[in-house]
Amino acid sequence: MATTGERVRRGLRACSLALLVGSCTHDEAPDGPPVRDCTSVVWAWPSHPSASVQIVGSWDDWASPGASMLEREDGWRVLGLDLPPGEYGYLVVDGGSAQLDEHNPLTSFRASDGREVSRLEVDDCGVPALQVLPDQVRVDAAGLTISALFLAVQASAQLDPGSVQADLQVDAAAPEDGTIDLSSPPLARGRHGFELHAKDLAGRAAQARVSVFVDPIAPSWADAIIYQVVTDRFFADDGLPLAAPPSPGARAGGTLGGVQAALESGYFEALGVSALWLSPVYENPLEPRLGTDGRLYEGYHGYWVADSRAVEPRIGGEQALRSLIDVAHARGIAVILDVVPNHVYETHEIVAAQRANGWFNEHPSECVCGTPSCPWATNMQDCWFAPYLPDLRLENGDAMNFAVAELLWWLDSFEVDGVRVDAVPMMPRAASRRIVHAVHNHTAPGIDRLVLGEVFTGSGTPGVAGLRHYLGPGGLDSVFDFPLMWALRDVLATDSAGFTTLDALLGHIDAQLGSGAVLARMLGNHDVERFVSTIIGDAHGDPWDQPASQPDGVNDDEARALDRVALALTLQLTLPGMPVIYYGDELALAGGDDPDNRRVMPALSSLPPARAALLERARTLGQLRRCAPALRSPHRQTLHVGQSSYAYARLAEDGGVAVVLISRADEPQAIPLPGTDILSGTFVDALGGGTHELGAGAELVLGPRSAMVLLPVGDPCSP
Repeated sequence: MATTGERVRRGLRACSLALLVGSCTHDEAPDGPPVRDCTSVVWAWPSHPSASVQIVGSWDDWASPGASMLEREDGWRVLGLDLPPGEYGYLVVDGGSAQLDEHNPLTSFRASDGREVSRLEVDDCGVPALQVLPDQVRVDAAGLTISALFLAVQASAQLDPGSVQADLQVDAAAPEDGTIDLSSPPLARGRHGFELHAKDLAGRAAQARVSVFVDPIAPSWADAIIYQVVTDRFFADDGLPLAAPPSPGARAGGTLGGVQAALESGYFEALGVSALWLSPVYENPLEPRLGTDGRLYEGYHGYWVADSRAVEPRIGGEQALRSLIDVAHARGIAVILDVVPNHVYETHEIVAAQRANGWFNEHPSECVCGTPSCPWATNMQDCWFAPYLPDLRLENGDAMNFAVAELLWWLDSFEVDGVRVDAVPMMPRAASRRIVHAVHNHTAPGIDRLVLGEVFTGSGTPGVAGLRHYLGPGGLDSVFDFPLMWALRDVLATDSAGFTTLDALLGHIDAQLGSGAVLARMLGNHDVERFVSTIIGDAHGDPWDQPASQPDGVNDDEARALDRVALALTLQLTLPGMPVIYYGDELALAGGDDPDNRRVMPALSSLPPARAALLERARTLGQLRRCAPALRSPHRQTLHVGQSSYAYARLAEDGGVAVVLISRADEPQAIPLPGTDILSGTFVDALGGGTHELGAGAELVLGPRSAMVLLPVGDPCSP
């Protein structure tokens, strides 16, 4: 464990060396506790060694020429800003050109002209603080240990040891150096939240939050399999199957209790699932509303946010959500909430209270997204999803702070493990970065909570570029890999492309986003037609009058369709990334365009044999991924690629290996494999195809529309 002096020096090094804006959280007093220092330090690398660099900001109404940055011997420019507590905007002026601070991912918008500027938030150093660094929180079989640091207002304002309060054992509280050590005996499996409180001798209070997950199934999000649930369409209380809703846009009656029943039955664990993504749980309006297609819809999906701090009673309310989270956590399964910072329903209290204060994007006439008068191309970030869904203008600082605070309320109130952020491209990028910063810094260690963004893109390289814009330092933890989703459909659903195209796309994604990028990879979701219906080719009929047919494998065409779904699941669950299974994809649930793609989950006992077999294949693949480190690693090596066949190796850091072979052809295919030290010896097909010898000149024959996942003989995950 680091000593106090080491932690102080580490903090000072962060202030003097970190290439981003921030506050030096404390200073090292020669005699006494560490003292808060709210000086903000801005760094810049000049465009030319002789360039003059200044900082201009909102603290003096953007007065020019601004404050000159000091030149260091190593060429960097630096400036310390001593400002009163509050939020500020600033720009770096390099050689007369004002620009964003490239080392600070956080931005806001200047009120006078809407220009995006770098954002600076200065704490109040007139009150003490409790600092808990991520590496000072440890949880293992022996229990939880936390090392906190009390940062004083001044050297004489020491920690009052008797004021330290937490639902933990206080092992030490040292006024002379501000260290506080806390611990607990072994904790039950699940997430546990703690509030730490302390005061100085003058009674000034400080607090910090800690939240830890004990023994999760997936130790990191790179190891996770996420299951997406549309709660209203899943199961009723006690896991009872639902009847189809009276119309495709109506509520079906699914509940959080139905999700919990499936959880308690072991359904998710059988699929290898380690996290549940719940559709929005906000309270939604009772009344149905007209869609742009003239049909009536209800808020069964949860995206019409009438109250952003209430759980929808019709899915079970607050107690049902708490119960579901508790049961999931007790099984090591994380829970992700779908959050909606982009808009609210028209009856939400802030509409009447804040509309006159510029909180919403207003237009001279109705601007509904995607309509002729309000096209996506020009109005992506200010259009309204519907006339009754006012769009928050997050360029307004108060509106942005509201959206972030509402999201943090759910984290604090329900101890969830992450959020899926809706409609990311419909908001300024500043919004998603503020959300990431807030989630990761609101509690310690914080970085274990996932911020997964919905960045809906098209296919190919333009789609990859769209994802890249929201990743990187300060960006989202993960995004949905829509380009791969479209490519999987081209290769396995419509045959409009071959595996050569898929392999090239995977290489491009690795090059552009990093081979270690943890992308959320899915076959579909609640906004696109179901994978199996794309294969059948009847996905675009009217959901009310001509819904997609449900293939059950009772004839050759239907059997072929289910085989193709099995191949898609094989790719999804054996490629690098974080698989996201949309409810029902594991059993080829059909569905056309929204809302036909949100049918009720069928009773598992009534599945026809071919779809029951597909579910078993999905379970086998999910369990394989959970078991085999090679299938969760970021490393993939192409071994063979053709128009109709594909083979690749997955390599673990510990030397483990898995080999995946896939053929979409309707006749047997011979696949040559190169021999290497790693890819030599006897391997077992974990999908039930017996043993195979690999080495120089090896060639394996795949049957029609089939796959193999090969593991070395003796591998603990092999059958």
